[in-house]
Amino acid sequence: MEWRKCYLDLILVPLGFLISMGYHVWLWHKVGTQPHTTIIGINAGGWSNWVNAMMKDNYKKNILIVQSLRNTIMGSTLMATASILLCYGLAAVISSTYSVKKH
Repeated sequence: MEWRKCYLDLILVPLGFLISMGYHVWLWHKVGTQPHTTIIGINAGGWSNWVNAMMKDNYKKNILIVQSLRNTIMGSTLMATASILLCYGLAAVISSTYSVKKH
């Protein structure tokens, strides 16, 4: 039995999925058990402290609160747009270089 390129796909694609799923399971466990050791837990604690500080003097800081929330939403939207455009660009490059051999 000779080695074919499709065998490499049969090994690497499931391995990539397993590594990705394993990382996310590990991260979910780490966030659940030790949240302050991950950046997700540190950010959540920071947001919680920020919300508590803003709620103390709400009448003085209402513009700051609205602008901070707007900036957070705009940042998320910008990152999502950039990732979609990057995926489309990568798909275009791959599709233009991929040639199907007809037998």
